[in-house]
Amino acid sequence: MSYSSQTKEELCRIEPDSVCCLLAELSGIVSAAGSVIYRGGGEKRLSIETENSAVARRTFTLLREVFDVQPELSTFKRARLGGRSSFRIEISDSEAAFVLEGCGIHVTHRRSVPREITVRKCCRMAFLRGVFLACGSVADPEKEYHLEFVLGDEAFAQALQRLIARFSLSAHLGKRRQMTLVYLKGQNEITDMLSIFGAQSARFQMEDAYIRKELRNNANRAVNCDSANVQRAVTAAARQIEAIKKLLAACGASSLPPALLEIARLRLEYPEMSLEELGKMCDPPVGKSGVNHRLRKLEQMAGEVGEKSLDRMDKNAYNDEDNRQ
Repeated sequence: MSYSSQTKEELCRIEPDSVCCLLAELSGIVSAAGSVIYRGGGEKRLSIETENSAVARRTFTLLREVFDVQPELSTFKRARLGGRSSFRIEISDSEAAFVLEGCGIHVTHRRSVPREITVRKCCRMAFLRGVFLACGSVADPEKEYHLEFVLGDEAFAQALQRLIARFSLSAHLGKRRQMTLVYLKGQNEITDMLSIFGAQSARFQMEDAYIRKELRNNANRAVNCDSANVQRAVTAAARQIEAIKKLLAACGASSLPPALLEIARLRLEYPEMSLEELGKMCDPPVGKSGVNHRLRKLEQMAGEVGEKSLDRMDKNAYNDEDNRQ
């Protein structure tokens, strides 16, 4: 079962403390997923469709508990979803008008968030829960942080965005084909939204996933940093060894002061050792900065030897040219 389905399963087990919250949740479901169907003879029916069996059962139960109506529940296959089962809840003509009016939905007006039903904060939270059950989804936190409501009515999407803003959350509007999206990004905002819905287990699961991600990222950064340090140390050691060999070949070991000769021989014998380890092998021991200073001095001397060799070559070439003339 997906993380989004688990979240909806959890929400469907919530038992609101008051009838007003039951009504607000049902109003959210009907506002987001309800449609009025006109049939022959002027018959008007309210139809609510969902792909989630738990949401279908929840909607069926809420309709009976809040309005004491007898809805009809049927199952059908959606061709566009690979033949997966979906659920349709229908309410007859006379009861449909009663339910729509009770949910604060007026067929002749633009659909919006019913003010009379969302006066209290607990009812606003229940209304958002109902909308999420009807048309919402939340991505697996192991992959990304994304929560969205998919709505066919742009005016209702804008009203929903304003309602979410009342909880100090920033929801964004987008388009996907002919549908309008209201979505949230970022772990903090989504966990706050899950708390508003009442999905505490889903929230804790997302926070755990976030902590695991941070631990993995920190470990990867540490490994990458260590690898970079090792690479720099290897490159520096190779450069130092090359300089020492050049210096010894040009000037001989007797030309070096004892301290420099000691560190030069240690570096040649132990190319894999760190500066700190080389310093401990000196007699007397030398700190890391001292070893670094001596090796840099050797590199500097090797560079000077190279420059002198080039100068001699240039002078010889000049003299040869004079002799030929």
